[in-house]
Amino acid sequence: MKKIIAALFSLAVATFAADVQILEPTGADFAPVGPTIVKSLLRAAVSQTGNTPVEDSSEIQLQTSIITMGGYYLIICEQVKGGKIVNSNKQKSVSLEDLDVAIEKAAVNALAERVVATNADLVDGAAAPAAAPAAPTEAAVSEPLPVNTSKVTIEVEEKPAENTMEKRPTHNYNGFGLGIALWHNYDYTADPDNEDDRSVDRDWSTSFMLHYAHIFEVSTSAAITMQANADMVFGKGWQIHGVFLIGGRYYIQSGAVSPYFGAGFGVGAQFDNHYAEVGEYIGLGLAGGVEAGVVFFRNSAIQLELGATWDALWDGFESFSRRFGAGSIYIAVNL
Repeated sequence: MKKIIAALFSLAVATFAADVQILEPTGADFAPVGPTIVKSLLRAAVSQTGNTPVEDSSEIQLQTSIITMGGYYLIICEQVKGGKIVNSNKQKSVSLEDLDVAIEKAAVNALAERVVATNADLVDGAAAPAAAPAAPTEAAVSEPLPVNTSKVTIEVEEKPAENTMEKRPTHNYNGFGLGIALWHNYDYTADPDNEDDRSVDRDWSTSFMLHYAHIFEVSTSAAITMQANADMVFGKGWQIHGVFLIGGRYYIQSGAVSPYFGAGFGVGAQFDNHYAEVGEYIGLGLAGGVEAGVVFFRNSAIQLELGATWDALWDGFESFSRRFGAGSIYIAVNL
């Protein structure tokens, strides 16, 4: 008897199977192929429920949202029928390794139909038609039903409201790089009243460049940066030109290869023997710069970066007429 009922139940499931359209999941940018992986898991979950996953428009739809909250992932699956949400389910995953299980469980539960039946309606594990109510007897009509006067106390545990604000785990990198730079000093006009004073012309020189940066990623498309660039030339007119800048950069795209541009502002110092004859070796003042480049393997713990910068250093904090400058290109490793 049980085998016959099980066969009839399987036939009923096959009869009521429907096409389910899987909508594009949101929040699946934890990896470049994240949306593709999530949709594959959803198709497998729909098949487990006995329904058919389809790409075309259907009356029944499954929409999925993945939200990163602190150190875990929250998966919400909603069954949409006729434009209305008829059932939903949420699951939590503490790591990417368990994310597939949580997605499949949330999808299966969202597509599940809730059937309420009493034990009296079940015969040998299957639902049976309810028996017709017996005709009331005279004694049953005349005798009042007993009244239950006991009190039942139900304690409800209040849980704090969940913070649904999306928060992405941040990543910090230290960048170390080498490059070359084209450097220049500023024009200095001699004092005509001082015979010992000498004029200094602007000089363009190629130099070595050392690059260091600390990168605080605040989202998939933006980062706060602290960087230091130093240009060095040794020879007849040696100089050491260094700036420390605080700023930010914007990533044009968030894939494995991410072009970016940015800017920063800070301070700088210059040691230069071009001005030895006028008694000035050291310059100190405000600095600023712009940058652009490309980060390769951005989804990895180790990144490769190709960058270009232009920075300016103004000697003294009162005048912007005495300006050093340097344009640099470098290659760096971000760890």
